[in-house]
Amino acid sequence: MVELTILTKLCLVLIGLFIGAISPTFGIGGGLVTVPILILFFGFDGNLATATSLGLIIFTTLSGTIAYHVEKRIDFKLAGIFMLFAVPGTLFGGYMANYFASIELDIDLLQFIFAAFMITIAGTKIASLYEDYRTSQKTGKKEAKNCDLHADTNEKQKETITPSQRYSVRKTNRIRREFIDARKIKFSYEVKVFPKVVIAFIGGFFGALLGLGGGIIYVPVLTMLMGVPIGIAAATSTFTILVSSLLPIILRFSFIQWDFVLFLAIGTIISASVVPKYICKVQSETILLGFWIIVAVTALRLLINVVMILV
Repeated sequence: MVELTILTKLCLVLIGLFIGAISPTFGIGGGLVTVPILILFFGFDGNLATATSLGLIIFTTLSGTIAYHVEKRIDFKLAGIFMLFAVPGTLFGGYMANYFASIELDIDLLQFIFAAFMITIAGTKIASLYEDYRTSQKTGKKEAKNCDLHADTNEKQKETITPSQRYSVRKTNRIRREFIDARKIKFSYEVKVFPKVVIAFIGGFFGALLGLGGGIIYVPVLTMLMGVPIGIAAATSTFTILVSSLLPIILRFSFIQWDFVLFLAIGTIISASVVPKYICKVQSETILLGFWIIVAVTALRLLINVVMILV
């Protein structure tokens, strides 16, 4: 493991700025960036890297949650339903991570699982984004901004509306959501909760096991399966990760390298507090595609690291 020199501390702060920027943008905990960096550049093994990533997630998601709450983007009721399944998943994932750390193998099992999981997810995302791009080229539709997707209207509301959320159940298993955010953009959508929300258990499991937080699964479930606007989904996912990560952090507390977390957190707190204010301007299909390509390449590099041990 790399010694914490002044230069190393400065690098950690700068890395934290980057992690804090991408986390609220995509509604993730940041582990898909934190874990590879700790392994490839700071000499961590898979167990220490994933555990330390969980420790950092608290600071990242807390900053993002506060900023999103100010923007009035978090669907707290939907987040509560998600947590009913995400929290048990995080407990199971935390116990499994400790179990893997206790057994002796010729390979770094957690690093291998992390790399394989991320390559699968990134490949799926890249294929989906490419297909969306081809479809938009054929139809001539312009790319929509993050805040405007699935919104009831893209224009600011002229009348004064109290920005409190309204909640009603129209049918069994269906939730109708309507509310106005801090920028007076109105969101209106109906969510069919079950059985899709059960997938949150899987998100919680892999989030705790691999130090990801779970947003990498929460956001696709909210947007693609439930039809929640991406701006609301990212905010809701960030809050869900904050709460559901507390128990696995307790379970893996002894493996977390808090000195590294401290300097990473300095950067993440700054950027995660600012990014949600400008998220409409920074998220696009091009940025998403580039981001997932980087994730895929990094995960492939980790997988090669593990395989080379066996050669």
